[in-house]
Amino acid sequence: MQPLKIFFSCSGVGILDRGIEIFFRSAFDGLRGTDGLEITLYKGAGEERSDEHVLWNLPRTGRAARILGGCIRRNSYVAEQLSTLPSIVRAIRKQEPHIIFYSDSNLGFQLFRWRKQIGAPFRLLFSNGGPCHPPFDRTDYVQQVAPFYLEEALAAGEPTDRHRMVPYGINVPNGVPDRDENIRRELQRKLHLPTDRPIVLSVGWISARQKRMDYLVDEIARLPQPRPYLVLLGTMDAESVAITALAREKLGEQSFTARSVPQHQVADYYRAADLFALASLQEGFGRVFLEALVHGLPVIAHDHPVMRFVLGSEGTFGDLSKPGALAAVIRETLGKEDSDADAIRRKETVRQRFSWAVLAPLYSDMFCDCVEKVHPF
Repeated sequence: MQPLKIFFSCSGVGILDRGIEIFFRSAFDGLRGTDGLEITLYKGAGEERSDEHVLWNLPRTGRAARILGGCIRRNSYVAEQLSTLPSIVRAIRKQEPHIIFYSDSNLGFQLFRWRKQIGAPFRLLFSNGGPCHPPFDRTDYVQQVAPFYLEEALAAGEPTDRHRMVPYGINVPNGVPDRDENIRRELQRKLHLPTDRPIVLSVGWISARQKRMDYLVDEIARLPQPRPYLVLLGTMDAESVAITALAREKLGEQSFTARSVPQHQVADYYRAADLFALASLQEGFGRVFLEALVHGLPVIAHDHPVMRFVLGSEGTFGDLSKPGALAAVIRETLGKEDSDADAIRRKETVRQRFSWAVLAPLYSDMFCDCVEKVHPF
């Protein structure tokens, strides 16, 4: 049988590292070579290869995208998506893929709108990692990455045959988590982190919105001296200034760091930390939870159905909408003995549930079902 030809389209790959961009990079690497699938990645920047192509675009990080976004009363991310439209249309007409797999919803809206004029009968498969909420009336088929969002869509009257729950996957390296104390101390010195107190790590947008980094700072400040050292790692922008100012006021310069580092360096921070905590009250999925577990870390999260699904029995949950709740859970968690066996179990749980080797058949089934159920013209 002819393999399914699938375009993985994500304009931010190569430009920045958010959850969506990291997912598409990881999914492409994890699923390439799967029997019956011919996958090509279309990205915003990086090296051109036989199955990876750069779409011409105005990067959201640049001045031109900000200006264009202002002109159309949208943000620079929307401008970046729309600027890729001519390039992806040319590729569609030339290659005639069966499926466009995407999370950039504004690009998807345009492809849906102009599909007849484009002239190729591709299907639009929206990966709902944001998440977006019903109705999904400008796409053909939806990947829901957690049961909570599938249930929400079906309860809103979405057709059951156009939605499939397939979670995000992650690369799980071989071997056991490296939690050797001497290696961790050396990493902490290399990263200019203290070696004399526990390190609490949080990874995500350093902002009060969504990731609620201000709440995390306040909760660390509630703990008695000597407090754990707080590491905030992620995208920094104008909103991050308020978070760092709050941390200086509540914790002091010597008790926290807020940094943005390349994705390949993030692993060292997981290896150097003692505990992972994320204060967001909801997530589209939360790949950072899996990253922390893969490195053997205990994880604290808000008690929400998505976090419960992702972390399963390996999460510690609390009502993080309440002042003092996270501080209490951090104190309790750091007071428990954490063994090598615990770290190994956390990593193996991720391998058994979310590794690409386990999920590849589910993705293949989803792609096949999309082609079978959707008739574009």
